[in-house]
Amino acid sequence: MGKDEHKTGSRGASGLSQTPKQLKIPADSVNEEYARELAELSQLRKKRSDKQNDHHFPWR
Repeated sequence: MGKDEHKTGSRGASGLSQTPKQLKIPADSVNEEYARELAELSQLRKKRSDKQNDHHFPWR
């Protein structure tokens, strides 16, 4: 019994789905995308911080 007899049917790396072309980010705009996501992250952190502060001090 060799390795060939124990194949499970999965295709491994060749079976992974690919990103459609219309959803890919061009290489020259990747830095812009990162900057946009980091800006959103800082806004979310600020909102979360404000919400937590309002919870502790309801008279604000």
